[in-house]
Amino acid sequence: MILSKEIKYFFIIVVIICTIAFSVTIPLTQLGIIKYGSPVFMIFYGLSGYSPSIAGLLVKKKFYSKSEFKAFLRSCINIKKSFRDYLYVLITSLILWSIPFIVISFFKEHKVLLNSPLIFLSWITPVMIFGGGLEEIGWRGVLLPKLLCRFSSIKSSLIIGIIWSIWHIPLWFISGSPQQELNFLPFALSCIASSFVLTFIYTQTKSIWLCILFHALDNACSYIFTYSVDMHIIISVITALVGLFILKFSNNHLKTKIS
Repeated sequence: MILSKEIKYFFIIVVIICTIAFSVTIPLTQLGIIKYGSPVFMIFYGLSGYSPSIAGLLVKKKFYSKSEFKAFLRSCINIKKSFRDYLYVLITSLILWSIPFIVISFFKEHKVLLNSPLIFLSWITPVMIFGGGLEEIGWRGVLLPKLLCRFSSIKSSLIIGIIWSIWHIPLWFISGSPQQELNFLPFALSCIASSFVLTFIYTQTKSIWLCILFHALDNACSYIFTYSVDMHIIISVITALVGLFILKFSNNHLKTKIS
């Protein structure tokens, strides 16, 4: 696959930013010089976390006209969407998390827990817009449209899902990070599952804002639904299959609007 100039530029920026940030957070937390969550740590942690959005904005600024760049920014912040669009984002996110919840609860007692009431999503989700959601400026705002010009929606979703999960790997080397308590394979499968759904949201709405919202809601659900460690692989496989089904089903019943 020959990468376009925009994609090369995007990845170069992401790699440079992450290299700088993780060169600080990984060794200094492992040496005990700074702690996970400290002010200094959060500066560099935030820098790496916002690398896709920073890269996405720089790509749009460099390779597109002023009017196109402004239109892109509007798509990131335009919250004036139909009730149906918002309902779809909410329902799809809950489906991704609740179906594995129901399946595992049916076969295994006390393996799945509803950690907090669902109403908590109303305040966790806005926080998660800044705790992951804004990544979509890069992933779905810049990378996905370019991939869709060459590949099917399913293949594009797989490519981004894999890249997305690999991008998170350095977090496992930060001392004190929540990722150190997780198995990478289930996490990667959950990234792919979410990628399927995010592809559908983008192709149907062309709204980066709705992708940001779904990402935030998806992250918020991780605080609501808690699974036992031995169920993580099963849960993630089911979640990935559900995500694939949603994208495949949607593509078969709705006309995909890919420019």
